[in-house]
Amino acid sequence: MTKKVLLTGASGFLGWNFCKQFSTNYELVGTYFRHQPTDIDINWVKINLLNTPEISKLIERIQPDIVVHLAAITKPAFCEEHPALSHHINVYTAVAVAEASQKAGIPMLFSSTDLVFNGTSGPYTEDDFSYPLSQYGLQKQMAEESLLGDFEHVFVARLPLMFGETPPYTTNFYTQTIKNLQEGQPIRAFIDEYRTMISASVASTWLQKLIEYALDTTPIGEQKEYLLHLGGSESCSRYEFALKMAKAFELDKQLIVPTLQKELDLVPARPADVSLDSSLASKSLLYKAPSLDEQLSLLKPISKESE
Repeated sequence: MTKKVLLTGASGFLGWNFCKQFSTNYELVGTYFRHQPTDIDINWVKINLLNTPEISKLIERIQPDIVVHLAAITKPAFCEEHPALSHHINVYTAVAVAEASQKAGIPMLFSSTDLVFNGTSGPYTEDDFSYPLSQYGLQKQMAEESLLGDFEHVFVARLPLMFGETPPYTTNFYTQTIKNLQEGQPIRAFIDEYRTMISASVASTWLQKLIEYALDTTPIGEQKEYLLHLGGSESCSRYEFALKMAKAFELDKQLIVPTLQKELDLVPARPADVSLDSSLASKSLLYKAPSLDEQLSLLKPISKESE
């Protein structure tokens, strides 16, 4: 029987990509607030996640087999400027989803971030101490601690910087870099910010593997892992990644300007190296992210069509 998945934040970058990739694998119910995608045929539900009592009502009505909670305020600068609002969404709402999921007796997946680390000693394993530099990282850390400490059915997935095709109402470093290079415009890229970045397609595959892992009730010899790093197989700076994009899409790499973080007035400060060690997830979920060059080669036709 096809499993029913309630996906909060399904209209966001990762949620949108997941729905496009796995809409036939599950009976998907996706939530949105501002933008309802018109290019994905799933059951869409509009909800304001600030209204936490509505979350329990939604889960009671939908009766999913699992909740994948991707909804969040993910822009660090916005979280710095609006700490109360972002804390409500990133922490209180996550706890409310966990409580409602527990009441329904179903597992929950929560998406966290590599920005829970301060970047001084990457690559990081799941056992390493987290010490975020931003409100966004702090809020995700607080949510992690509550979900893993107070609930037994929650799986936390720490994800890195992601790239790839976006819905028409948003953009990211990847799409902006390609747009600038296609238009002959220079773009700055940090040489001192390292991440184990992955495409949204690979991130979606990681999530699909984790969904199956969470839903698997077959008795196993070892206890399940509830905190996993779902990152790439290589650490790369934004500058190195921009060069890879230029090479893959046959664009002018001379337009990519190597930049140090200290040259820009960044708020909040960005950690230098929050690379994730995903070996535990590879062992538990039986998956490893392909190389960045391989991931970019799969995205090339999409980028060419958008010129």
